[in-house]
Amino acid sequence: MTDGLLARLPAALRTRRDVLSDRERWAAACVVASDDHAAVLVRDVGDGPAVWAVGDPGSLATLLPPALVAHAAGARWVTAPRDVPVPPEALAAAGVVRRTAWDRLTSAAPPRPVEGEGAVRALDPDRDAPAIAACLDAANPTTQARPGADDDAAWWGVEGDHDDLLGVIGVAWRGGVDGARSVHLHGLGVVPAARGRGLGTALTAVATRRALEGGAPWASLGMYADNAAARHVYQSLGFAVDVENAGYGPPGADRP
Repeated sequence: MTDGLLARLPAALRTRRDVLSDRERWAAACVVASDDHAAVLVRDVGDGPAVWAVGDPGSLATLLPPALVAHAAGARWVTAPRDVPVPPEALAAAGVVRRTAWDRLTSAAPPRPVEGEGAVRALDPDRDAPAIAACLDAANPTTQARPGADDDAAWWGVEGDHDDLLGVIGVAWRGGVDGARSVHLHGLGVVPAARGRGLGTALTAVATRRALEGGAPWASLGMYADNAAARHVYQSLGFAVDVENAGYGPPGADRP
């Protein structure tokens, strides 16, 4: 099914890291519009369709609007490159408005050593699940990342003085190339009282380095485009932007 999706996509998209990473999640998607440089995918997420527009923005400016009208009524979310203009009538037909601007970054090279790495330790996603959840509730309450997911690869943390966690980051398996699975970093959070000490940088560096040295062809992550502090950290560790995306969702919804 996964390789079947790649075969149904234009050749120009089949080597993109975002497509290779997410092809398992989109294995059952329908390719509702495509040309030689772009495609619009739609899949059912249980309470409505999800739409992914991937590829050349110029092509998608033509492909995406009619696809939203014909295939995306009641959409739960839509992802498209930020450069793609989406007419109001197409958004109205899908029942969505622009909610976010976010970037996808990747790195294939282990990052430089950074201060504070010695405090980062591997966590047990079962035994440490309550502490990880408590840290995320305080540090990053909007993240959907939680230990125990089917795609869990690892969790890393920095301990406080009272058997608590000051910061955490999760690593999830994704698709890759030649049998090697890539990883996606998510759930990064540092509790407010411990911020400004470089813990987020140390957590990201350790998680990225261990994944890449363990055979992952690349590591990916997503960040809101207006988060200048996070961008500085990730770029200092060797991450570069692959795609600048816009996210669309139902009116009144929180950031997805």
